[in-house]
Amino acid sequence: MKTVLITGCSSGFGFAAAQRFATAGWSVLATLRGPADRPETAALAAIPGVTVLPLDVTDPAQRAAAAAAVAGGLDCLINNAGYGLYGPLEALDDDQVRRQIATNLEAPILLTRDLLPALRLRRGRVINISSVLGFIGTPFMTIYSASKHGLSGFSEALRLELAPHGVQVCAVEPGRHDTGFNARLDAPAAVRDLPYRAAFDRSLARRAARGGVAPERAAAISDRAADRLLRLAESRRMPPRLRLGSDARLVFRLKRLLPEALFDRLMIFATGRGVN
Repeated sequence: MKTVLITGCSSGFGFAAAQRFATAGWSVLATLRGPADRPETAALAAIPGVTVLPLDVTDPAQRAAAAAAVAGGLDCLINNAGYGLYGPLEALDDDQVRRQIATNLEAPILLTRDLLPALRLRRGRVINISSVLGFIGTPFMTIYSASKHGLSGFSEALRLELAPHGVQVCAVEPGRHDTGFNARLDAPAAVRDLPYRAAFDRSLARRAARGGVAPERAAAISDRAADRLLRLAESRRMPPRLRLGSDARLVFRLKRLLPEALFDRLMIFATGRGVN
């Protein structure tokens, strides 16, 4: 039986992937941070084939425990844990910036490093959940974009480094996905007296106007993503990158085809109708 370790399984892609891989006959180590009595822990533990592991990806001791749990071999690692930091750079404090980079970039790098011996034993797979913002940037998501550019770059270099050893690496770059991600965005409480205030308020208003999404639709989006991740993990050869969603593929084409100045104006307009 193949074994997969998935981080960030409390909701969204992670929870759906844990269900899908278990249904397909994989042994699933589903990780999430926080106390053991969280409702999400019980929901995951109730899925046949799923073992729940406590894992704060920024905690070295918990990463070491995860490595010990798969010492006999690991077929697939899915680095999914992360969150979005939203706001003008000037409004972000040191702790917000460091926590974003630590969670979205440093932690998956270090966890992958710690699990490589187990992955090499099985000639396994590493799937890093990056973002459409791993190849473009938008105003007010500078640090999130930096973390995802870093994760996509890490995936590219690691893929070449591990290829001679039979370990494949893929960066999955989803577009906008209504799976509760927007609800988990971390934004500054106030932008204070900064020149970006009006544009930031417009951007927040646009997000609010888009509204939430019905739970059934969010579940369907996550289920489709989980199906793609399973096919990816079971494919003979993974692509270097998988752009997930029609919007991600469209943005990538526009980025390649449009003059840079025109693409920049498009991104600024789409984010909040100007940054002034």
